[in-house]
Parts: sequence; C-alpha cells; structure tokens
Amino acid sequence: MKNATLNMPLIDLADLGRDDRADQAIAKQVRTAAMGGGFFYIANHGINPDLLEAVMKANQVFHAQPLEKKLSIKLNAWHRGYQAFATSKLISSERFAPAVGANQMESFMVRHEVPTDDPAYQSRALMGPNQWPDDQIFCDAVARYNEAVIDLGMRLLKIFALAVGESADFFLPYFDGPMTCLRLLHYPVVEEDPATSDADLYGINPHTDYGFFTLLAQDQVGGLEIKTVDGSWMAVPSLQDTLVVNIADALARWTNGVFNSAPHRVNVNKKNRSRYSVAMFFDPNTDAKITCLKHFMENDKQPTYEPIRYGEYLRERLDSNFPDRTG
Repeated sequence: MKNATLNMPLIDLADLGRDDRADQAIAKQVRTAAMGGGFFYIANHGINPDLLEAVMKANQVFHAQPLEKKLSIKLNAWHRGYQAFATSKLISSERFAPAVGANQMESFMVRHEVPTDDPAYQSRALMGPNQWPDDQIFCDAVARYNEAVIDLGMRLLKIFALAVGESADFFLPYFDGPMTCLRLLHYPVVEEDPATSDADLYGINPHTDYGFFTLLAQDQVGGLEIKTVDGSWMAVPSLQDTLVVNIADALARWTNGVFNSAPHRVNVNKKNRSRYSVAMFFDPNTDAKITCLKHFMENDKQPTYEPIRYGEYLRERLDSNFPDRTG
C-alpha cells in the first residue's frame, strides 16, 4: 500500500516468515515497488527502536569528535574507517557522468568482518580489517545494529527471490558470506558560498547504489530525494518506525533493468542543524557472478548488461569514487 501523505509504498513485514502465502503476498508488493520507483518503506522490520536510537546517537557522538581524532582511523585501502568531509566525488557510476563538486558530508564505514586466518585477508580487494574508535559504547551500539540489520537483510532474501520469480532459497548461495557496508553519515550545515554554484554541490551527488539493496535509517532533517519515472525529484522524508529500502545496481542487472535501481541524491544541507543517517549496503559475496535471469529475457529480449563478478565490479566503483584512503 502507499502512505497517503508520502506517495511512496509502505510494506508491512509483520507476517514475514509466517507461511508461504504471507511471504508471497509481501513479495508481490516488493515486486510492484521495485518495478516502479525502486524505493519503499518497510514497517515491523524487527529492529528494536531502542537499538535504532542508540546507533543514531552513536553516529552523532562519533562525528562530534575533533577531526584529528577521527583521522586517526582514516579510511584504509579496504574501504573501512573514517571518510573526511568533501573527500569523495562521484566518478564511476552506472547511470551518471562524473560529478562537478565533492559530496558535502563525512562518514564512518564498517564492512563485513574478514577473519585474519582467511587466505583472502589483506590479499584481496575489500577483504581487510575494520577500524574502530576507542569508544566501547559506540562500538557496542554499532556492532549490535550491524548484526541486526544484516539479519534483516538475510530474512529479506526470500522475499526478493520470490519477487523475481525464483524459489525462496535462490539468492542464498550468492550471499554465503555477503559483502556488507554499514555507513554512518553526517551532513553538516553548509553555509552559503556565492562563489560556488548550488547546482554543483550536493550532500551526496545523484547516483545509484552499487549492490543488491540498501536499508536506510534517517533522522527528521530531510534532504533525501529520488528521481521518479517521469524525471522529477521527490522527497523521501523520515517515517517513524520504518526503514527505507532501495533497489541497487546488482539486483537491476539480475532483472535486466526491470527492477529499478532508482537514482537518488541528498541535497546540500542548509538547514539549521546537521543531518544524520545510517545506511546498510547489503551486497552479494565477492565471487558472485551476476547474469540476467532467463525469464527477464522473454520474447528474445537480450540482456542489457554483461555478466559481472560482483567483487571486481564493486572494487572498481569504490576505488574510483573514494581515492582519499590510507595505504
């Protein structure tokens, strides 16, 4: 269903996993939303509101620290740690030309843990150590939320498998050791600068996400917008007790573009207070080969995209868009 005031689908997950009929009903709603705007809200997702509040508070506390302290865990070669303000810019994208201005935000990233005895540890792209600040309260809140939202992502795999017309366990082999990124984002207030064109500056430049889907928690400040099918931009405000889900590039590739990896952006923050959000990028494992599903090529329709190995695809995107890393 759609929320009457928000003009975007709101999908209730209260019956998720109850039985096949309930899962099919949810999958039908997801399919409709994915083939339309590519964005929707989820309610009754199972993540404790107190945990959501704790991770949002942790986000604020981390970014309130002195820059020197945050830079002590600066983003490393494996894309983990602190990314300073205005040090990333959209260069490599599925659907957009390189951006003019840098993203007017800062963030902290935690990716999937890689055991130190794994042969891939520090020897393959994106398979290195996380970096944590010296703050046990922060670490506990972020680690607990990370675990909870990954669990939610795994539970949603059944729904997405049904939504693309496959058996409920279809995507599980591709997520045997998923690549995940929990990103704590801060958009400071940006003062007016008459020397800079507003058209060149965004909190985050218009883009599509790289992976399978994204799960987003956001505060009440606003700024997130999606590009609708008619080409206009529509606000995605915060809705209490929900998360925002958006389809990303890898899932669009599996469906020959039928599922919409919707362009979105965050406008530069000129409000009277900072904006905070927490995004989980939920992606296939590094060796997942993504090829268009056969029933999205009916009537001799050819694949829009070449097959990719997801880890290589993601590495190229990240290395291009996040050059300011240590190591």
